[in-house]
Amino acid sequence: MKEARVISPEKRIPDIPEKLFLFRSCTGSMEYPGTEQAVKFVLEKLGVEVVMDADQTCCSGYILTCSGYTPEASLAVTARNLALVEQKYNLDTYCFCNGCFGYLKELSHLLNHVPVIKEQSNQLIGQWGYNYQGKTNIYHVQELYYRLLDKIKAQVVRPLNGLRVGVHYGCHYLAQQYGILDDGDLPTFHEEIIQALGGTPVFYKERRMCCGYAVGRGFTHKESVVQPHLGRKFDSAKEEGVQLMTTVCPGCNTALDREQPQLAKRGFGPYDIPVIDLAQLIALALGAPVAKLGFNANTVPVNGVLDIVGVGKGE
Repeated sequence: MKEARVISPEKRIPDIPEKLFLFRSCTGSMEYPGTEQAVKFVLEKLGVEVVMDADQTCCSGYILTCSGYTPEASLAVTARNLALVEQKYNLDTYCFCNGCFGYLKELSHLLNHVPVIKEQSNQLIGQWGYNYQGKTNIYHVQELYYRLLDKIKAQVVRPLNGLRVGVHYGCHYLAQQYGILDDGDLPTFHEEIIQALGGTPVFYKERRMCCGYAVGRGFTHKESVVQPHLGRKFDSAKEEGVQLMTTVCPGCNTALDREQPQLAKRGFGPYDIPVIDLAQLIALALGAPVAKLGFNANTVPVNGVLDIVGVGKGE
């Protein structure tokens, strides 16, 4: 029987976890470390214990996508990372990067449904004492945010005061073929989160447009292709008065934030639209110390956003 593509948050996450394994993002750690801190802050506020492990490695999916090597390597990396979670913690795995989420879902599906692939991967990782069994489920933290939306709304101490927020969903989540929270063509669950925080969601025309970037920007996509693509997205956002853009993927965040000065050099914009992770915005609304949210890593400053929310410099 074919699985449903769009399901309710209650069906996606039937039981709220008391504890989860948080899968680190290499791009997040290097480019926007405040994202990881924000995710942990929000989950703590929601009463969920976070477990991480220094032995977890990069998901390796981006290099696979760019044909940097054959699939066998990424399949073994995925099997080892997930076997670590299964054997050491017996928890489900939550990602805060669309790329990590997409690759772990896709590669674990192959491991779980193609016996020869699972056997080959286990033979390789068995040298280090790992054996992948397929027990850990893969989720994105945004799914848990939406599942606990009422709880988030009840804990808002810094309402967004009508801040005009344009969301960026990212293609690696919306492109999933089954088991996602919303229609990939007309998603609204991010906007519902923005409303719960007291903000004004902005339905700009190109909000579903891919960032066109990620690691592909350095491997396969020329600036002459990526930058006009981004310019079109930002033109759409600027026309609708977007004051802040949110992502749920550090790769998308890198594209949308870091590239704005380069766009200006090529005659696009200027835009000056701050871009932060959704977890950073939720954490801000729930009262997280601003110094712990890592906004100093942003290329486009968030000072104007903080002014609208009413966060003083002393905080």
